[in-house]
Amino acid sequence: MSAETLMQGLRTGLTPFLGLPLCIDPRPATGVVLGVPCDAGVINRPGARLGPWAMRAASMGVGSHPMPERLREGRPELGPSAAGGWLDGGNIPTLPFSLSEALETVQATVGAWAMTGSRTLMLGGDHSLTLGALRALARQHGPLGLLHLDAHPDAADGAAWGTDIHHGTWLRQALEEGLLDPERVMQAGLRAPRFDDEELAFLQGVGVRMWTPADLRDPLMSLRLKEDLAAVGRGPAYLSLDLDALDPILVPAVAEPVPGGLSLAETLRLIHAARLWPEPWVGADLMELAPTLDGAEASARVAVHLALHLLA
Repeated sequence: MSAETLMQGLRTGLTPFLGLPLCIDPRPATGVVLGVPCDAGVINRPGARLGPWAMRAASMGVGSHPMPERLREGRPELGPSAAGGWLDGGNIPTLPFSLSEALETVQATVGAWAMTGSRTLMLGGDHSLTLGALRALARQHGPLGLLHLDAHPDAADGAAWGTDIHHGTWLRQALEEGLLDPERVMQAGLRAPRFDDEELAFLQGVGVRMWTPADLRDPLMSLRLKEDLAAVGRGPAYLSLDLDALDPILVPAVAEPVPGGLSLAETLRLIHAARLWPEPWVGADLMELAPTLDGAEASARVAVHLALHLLA
């Protein structure tokens, strides 16, 4: 972030993500960062509605030309200088009182930006809101591929909870609505203790590719991993990252932390795999940051680091 942008933030109280230009009205751009300050779909620990503000605040510490990703290349690959053409579109005006209305607002906002040709990166916010983005983008591109990093499968039967949609059911809903091509859906980081037989049978039945942290670390699975990652990108694709995919030692500020998660390096390896897709992803998100659960702000800083790699 430049000194000028930092001083502007101090004067106005506005802290655009990574100091990107602030633009509320959709217009053609490489992409737009959108906050989704809503956690109406959270079952357990709330607070993700504050995630977008925490990530924007943490991003103020990122310089315009941070350390190169690989020193031998001698140039920066991360940060605002690498995010050419990206804008900060502010927060999607979602209220926490009605999840259905929030989903409609997300769908309308993401759809408006997508119509300009802009890619979207959402900062959340609970994971159920991803469904709104998928509805918008599938309307434009048809069924999408999905790289889904998460400790949980998020494919529970909503009937068991008395509601079709919350942060543990959105993937099932997206598949049942035909928003996703199930043969191009890959989940990585799965390890939740609540993973019932019905949920597993549903995902296996539609052909979703599922990976636990142990699977990802098995050298004998490396060829299959490359094949599955490539399959996701054989067409328009979306990248969705629940921060609980990472180990809670790194990211404690999530609604449903589960020990034994992905390392930062493992997560970045999966994000970087998307760079090999024939076309850039059409949408992505970083969800479930509940910053009040981490007084050291470490979780928000990890989220910003992941965003830097998504935008690079």
